[in-house]
Amino acid sequence: MTAEMFKGALVSSFVQITMDNLASRFMDIFRGNKSNKKQLSNLKVKLLAVDVVADDAEQKQFTDGRVREWLLQAKDAVFDAEDLLEEIDHALSKTQVEAQSHSTATKVWNSLKSPFLSSFKNEIESRMEKLIEKLEDLETRSHVLELPDSVGNLEHLRSLDLSRTHIKKLSESICSLSNLQILKLNYCWCLEELPSNLHLITTLCRLEFSCTKVRKVPPGLEELKNLKVRMDIFKVDHSMESGIQRLGKLNNLHESLDIQGLQDIENPRDALKADLENKTHLMWLALVWERTGNSIDSKREEDVIENLKPPKNLKWLSIFNYGGKQLPNWLLENSLWNMVLLKLDGCESCQRLPPLGLLPFLNDLHISGFDEIVSIDVDFHGNNSSSFQSLERLEFSNMRQWEKWECQAVTGAFPNLRILYIKDCPKLKGQLPELPAPLETLEIRDCQQLEGFAPRALELNLHNCGKVQLDWATMEWLRMGGQHMKALFSERDGSHTLYELKIEHSINDDSVFVSIFPLDSFPALEVLTLSGLNNLQMISLDQAHHHLKDLIISKCPKLESLPGSMHMLLPSLTRLCIEDCPRLESFPDGGLPSNMVSLIIKDCPRLESFPDGGFSSNLKYMTIVKCSKLESLPENMHTLLPSFMSLCIEDCPRLESFPSGGLPSNLNEMTLKNCSRLVGSLKGAFRDCSYLGRLSIKELDAKRFPEEGLLPASLTDLTISDCPNLEELDYKGLSQLSSLQSFTLECCPKLHCLPEQGLPQSISYLCIGCCPLLEQRCQKGGKDREKIAHIQYIDL
Repeated sequence: MTAEMFKGALVSSFVQITMDNLASRFMDIFRGNKSNKKQLSNLKVKLLAVDVVADDAEQKQFTDGRVREWLLQAKDAVFDAEDLLEEIDHALSKTQVEAQSHSTATKVWNSLKSPFLSSFKNEIESRMEKLIEKLEDLETRSHVLELPDSVGNLEHLRSLDLSRTHIKKLSESICSLSNLQILKLNYCWCLEELPSNLHLITTLCRLEFSCTKVRKVPPGLEELKNLKVRMDIFKVDHSMESGIQRLGKLNNLHESLDIQGLQDIENPRDALKADLENKTHLMWLALVWERTGNSIDSKREEDVIENLKPPKNLKWLSIFNYGGKQLPNWLLENSLWNMVLLKLDGCESCQRLPPLGLLPFLNDLHISGFDEIVSIDVDFHGNNSSSFQSLERLEFSNMRQWEKWECQAVTGAFPNLRILYIKDCPKLKGQLPELPAPLETLEIRDCQQLEGFAPRALELNLHNCGKVQLDWATMEWLRMGGQHMKALFSERDGSHTLYELKIEHSINDDSVFVSIFPLDSFPALEVLTLSGLNNLQMISLDQAHHHLKDLIISKCPKLESLPGSMHMLLPSLTRLCIEDCPRLESFPDGGLPSNMVSLIIKDCPRLESFPDGGFSSNLKYMTIVKCSKLESLPENMHTLLPSFMSLCIEDCPRLESFPSGGLPSNLNEMTLKNCSRLVGSLKGAFRDCSYLGRLSIKELDAKRFPEEGLLPASLTDLTISDCPNLEELDYKGLSQLSSLQSFTLECCPKLHCLPEQGLPQSISYLCIGCCPLLEQRCQKGGKDREKIAHIQYIDL
């Protein structure tokens, strides 16, 4: 933004005066600090963005309630700026008393380094940041407006950046900005078209409108010879103003271009008129055909794409849904020597791939949806022993007829390949290519007929590819899933390099006959996840395992026990998650490892109790869900768990009370769902000292809540939700919550009013949702509105 933007004819002189005064005072305090200058500049931009639509809002407020609400909040923001200005003036006058004997600006500045201003600066910075956030919110919600005609009054404006705003339309009056040089409209997601007379701004030298809904280029832009255009999408249709030839004279297109609707080009010669080859500033190009079920003229599409030859320095190219039987000669001949990324997707009729291995700088290659390709042979590599010399990422997907990758005759290919994805290639058979170095990541999904050894990889992800064999020598990370998996451990002893193993299987498939998982065979494991193993009964462990930190077991219907003596044999375990294991009845003797931090138990209906005294003093987080037979929490929690911070209990109907000694004093957050009796015992759960800050009560079966003395006074955040029978709030129970700041009420359809005495004065945020009776009373003009007038933020 230029200085003229702020000193010129802004719509609101009130905003201008406020901004000028604020800038002067602000720079007095923060002289020489670049970060604060940037903050002030940001504030100026945001004030302008709001101010530029303010006059228009004044006119629209009488017919549009949303605009009226927006305008009120905009004025509040300006008043906030005025208040900030007054406080700065007060601070400056206080320090100037100390500087009366000094005449130079430098000595005045020295006086501004007083201890008083040192602390005041931090407060001002914080206030500025909050004001900017408020203005950003107003700017974001300005989609209720269109940019007003009065913008044309900014006749001295040289640069206008409306990026990331929600404007729907630019007024034609913008075309009268005779000095405008730069217009930026990037990320204006609601903007659908540009003014038709934009070419009248003869000074315009840069136009940007990426990430908008604009699909048409206004007529006449080609007359602006020095204009650099950055756009992302050009939509081709049958009209003259949107024909592909319109791109012909826009040789200053910069960065990226996505040409859509290429199926509507009837004459291939029009594609030649687009003259893409001479658009040397283009770095990224996408050619997109859109399929609607109509028949495909393969020959015409071949001629069209041949005439859309990109510039030689293009680095990123994507081709989508092309219907020709062969790719263009300019791709077959490898004329795009500087290509870095190539994506070919949905070219269903193409029968062969070009020799892409000859592209020296190709780094990232995606090939998907080539339904006619049955075999990929040495031609793809380019008959070159050093093919794909720069390729780091390769992906094949949705190749429904692909059967063979004939690459045995090629040696030394893919010397720098790091990532290989092969997905949804159900007919692919045989051996994958041998690679000179282990991959960082290999993912093979839904390739049921693929055989032989998978290439060496540090991280391997297999899903539905049961005949693939594993090379464990260098593997560090393995994820297996789906059906048709061979027995994993029947032919080997384990791995000394694997540090993360994740098996996600279908419990409806018995092809994995693992009944005992040999944890001793994987001494380096740090993370183990076993899910959906239908036959798993136990995890064997005979000696101490010093590396395992995370153990997650889920959907194992036959699992009966955890590793014996795990409190000694798993000294490094910090997280244990057991979910949907219906036969698990108890924890092993000795309890849990001493370094345990997090414990999650879900859907274990036979679990009856926790081990006596067998809890880690480091335990911080515990979640217990749907354990229908669990009758008690660990005794002496208040002394055994000094680090305990978070507790979540859901759907445990037999849990009726907290331990007699109460809950740990450091407990900061708690959620209780469908545990009405447990909620009723809260009064005795908190002793004299409690730090509980956040409490969420869900599915409580009560008509009135909370009773007096039930909740601790330390609460700062209280949520009550999904209580179908709750009719009223108990003021005595709420009035004791002197620290409460945030209060949320959700899905309580019978809750009909707030307490007669209102809510605690400490509350600054109130959220009410899906409580129709209460919401109606709390709306502006409602019977309970005065009860919440003191609350700063209200969300209904």
